[in-house]
Amino acid sequence: MVCVHCKNEQETERVGALLGRLMVCSEVLLLSGEMGTGKSVLTRGLAAQLGIDGPVPSPTFTILLIHESSKINLYHFDLYRLENEDELYEMGLDEMIPPDDGIAVIEWPQNCASAMPDKCFRVELEYVADAPDERVLNIELPSVSREQDFRALVLESGIESI
Repeated sequence: MVCVHCKNEQETERVGALLGRLMVCSEVLLLSGEMGTGKSVLTRGLAAQLGIDGPVPSPTFTILLIHESSKINLYHFDLYRLENEDELYEMGLDEMIPPDDGIAVIEWPQNCASAMPDKCFRVELEYVADAPDERVLNIELPSVSREQDFRALVLESGIESI
């Protein structure tokens, strides 16, 4: 696991871009954390790294937004409003996890835990006490070698690793 301390929203977005440098087609990123911790901010950074232009809002009310790019598509899920996996299956959204032509970013994966893949990227975002703009990100990567690659990217970026 890699833990980073983001001092502001821009650093959280940069962590998303760093993850975007490592991810390839058909991979999944699970984002957990309280409301407002920066899940969509991190996703914006990843989207920018993938060459996606334009806004990348949270799909809270639509559950899924698909952002297309010339490089790779981004399937941005927000499962906050779902009560369990059955709702995901009923909508057929489980068939897009993982996507054949893109990367899936899934906010609130714990709401449909058994439908999530075992091998994926995972980020838990946490508030920092008495520092409203700061976040701690606990990042789990799908392999030791990818964790080493990510550590090198974080070091290169100047973001604080803890």
